[in-house]
Amino acid sequence: ATVKTAETSPAELAELMVGRKVLLRVDKVPAQPGDVVLDVKGLRVFDDKKVERLRGIDLQVRAGEVLGIAGVAGNGQSELLEVLGGYAIGTGDITLNGTPLDLSGREADGKTRRARGISHVPEDRQREGLIMDFAAWENTAFGYHRSEGYQSGLFLNNTAIRADTEEKMGRFDVRPPNPALAAKSFSGGNQQKIVLAREIERNPDVLLVGQPTRGVDIGAIEFIHQQIVALRDQGKAILLVSVELEEILALADRVAVMFDGHIMGERMSADTDEKELGLLMAGVGS
Repeated sequence: ATVKTAETSPAELAELMVGRKVLLRVDKVPAQPGDVVLDVKGLRVFDDKKVERLRGIDLQVRAGEVLGIAGVAGNGQSELLEVLGGYAIGTGDITLNGTPLDLSGREADGKTRRARGISHVPEDRQREGLIMDFAAWENTAFGYHRSEGYQSGLFLNNTAIRADTEEKMGRFDVRPPNPALAAKSFSGGNQQKIVLAREIERNPDVLLVGQPTRGVDIGAIEFIHQQIVALRDQGKAILLVSVELEEILALADRVAVMFDGHIMGERMSADTDEKELGLLMAGVGS
């Protein structure tokens, strides 16, 4: 379609882009936070050049809430997700449902994190979330290939994995719904849905989500936001990292702002705005 700028609206343009009406706001009820699920105290992380990226992070995520981490890219958010997800080491204390998590050594890996109930949707789906040349059904099994129903004796039950992937594709509206198609053949939004389906459907206690809608079309954004809110409403704890302040304010119940490896401040989403968060992101205020 072609429309005059002065005679259209974001809602009309979104509908024209995806062929249906799109909800441009996140429709959710107030959170009902429960017990602390993830408790982080004094977390420090150094990169391979010995530069300190996290400088004593303290935060808590409760059941039934979304904690949003806001900040300009490069201020420690990626390192936070990496150490919580089990593919970076750090020092400090982290407990999951009251039980300590290892921050170094053999048990500080993604496999152990998944077994303990932490799922992770990484920031870069193509480099960290998927193997692009592999089929969708193979990507669905990665990290969970030893789960019940996925094995037949010593071998993988490929038929069962394909069937499970087909069901996940239906529930998460992955298009085309073809488990045999290589991950690189899907659009960015559908690649993201494959990763989300793999992680959310594991019924985690904690979901780590990095940049959930980066490079995703507006129709997929709406769907992804709905899935995150639905998981929160099931009583799960969600840690959300996004550089999009609008997304943070729409999804998060609480917002922690990172600057130079520190938590600059924490606010309730309902009691703050982009201006205040922007100042905190720039290292101003507390």
